[in-house]
Parts: sequence; structure tokens; C-alpha cells
Amino acid sequence: MEEESQSHPLAVDLDGTLILTDMSWVSIRRVILPRPWRVLGFLWLELTGRRAVWKQNLGKLLKFDPASLEYHPSFLEWLTGEYARGRELYLVTASDRLIAESIAAHVGIFNDVMASDGDVNLRGKNKAEALTARFGRGKFGYAGNSHVDIPVWESAGQVIVVNPERGLEDRVGDSADIIFS
Repeated sequence: MEEESQSHPLAVDLDGTLILTDMSWVSIRRVILPRPWRVLGFLWLELTGRRAVWKQNLGKLLKFDPASLEYHPSFLEWLTGEYARGRELYLVTASDRLIAESIAAHVGIFNDVMASDGDVNLRGKNKAEALTARFGRGKFGYAGNSHVDIPVWESAGQVIVVNPERGLEDRVGDSADIIFS
């Protein structure tokens, strides 16, 4: 089963998994803190349930160099090996598409990007549904780091835990195929 799951496409989360930070916080520090009056508009969008819109707005305003981000070194090395063996890799993130595409282009190993887009916040259940719709239940692997990723792992054929949040390894238990600390 493990060998079969390694032939499935692999969806890779961005925040806390591929990179060791959260692009929402990077965006807030670089876009809102220098111009604090912007917080009102973003707060309004959050309070009215339009998180995907505020992420998109932050993504449009954010100027950053993907090379300046801190990547998870051993996981990125492993991903590069998977790519070299011909495995399809997808960057799948709740960060906005503009941010995700920039990072994917920099890393250079992803076949495609799935991300929040102003309409859908691609997180948790939404991410699980999008991946299942694209690949089929159990027909993809997923690498993530958060309790929010549990619905995705429940739909995945391979569970990869990277840089796990506190208590996540206990919660995921024996279902993890690979763990990168």
C-alpha cells in the first residue's frame, strides 16, 4: 500500500510545512503594520466571513522575495527527490493564489498550485473537498502540519506530517506514513 500511495500525486501545504512561517503573518507585518489604517478594512472582511477576500487583498499588496523565506530543509530535499523520481507535486494552500504561485515558481518542483482565490478559503474541509474532487478519495498524498489538516488526511491515501503542531502527532497517531520534525 505504501508503495502505491507514493505513486499518487502529493499535495503539499505551504504555511508551517514547506515554509517554517505563515504567509498571513508575513503579509500582515509587511502590508498592515507599515500602514495601520488598513487594518479596519481587513478586520471588516474577517468579521463578515470573507477571509478569502482579505487574503486576496493582502496577496495583491504584498511584495516579497520567495528566496527570503525559511524553507523546511530536510522536507524540501525529500520533495526534490520525489519530483526527480517523477512524482507529481502540488502546492495546496490556504494562502492566496498570487503568493502561492510566486513561491511555487521559486521552488520549481510543483506541477500546479491550488490556493485561496478570493472566493474560497482553501483550508481544512474546503481543501479536503477540492483535493478529493481533483484526484479522488484516497488517490493523493498530503503533507501538512496542523490540526486543521486532519480532514484532508482523512481523505488522503498517504499521510505526511511535517513540522507538527503541539499534540498533532498524538492525534494523527499511527495513520502517519512519514513524519518530518
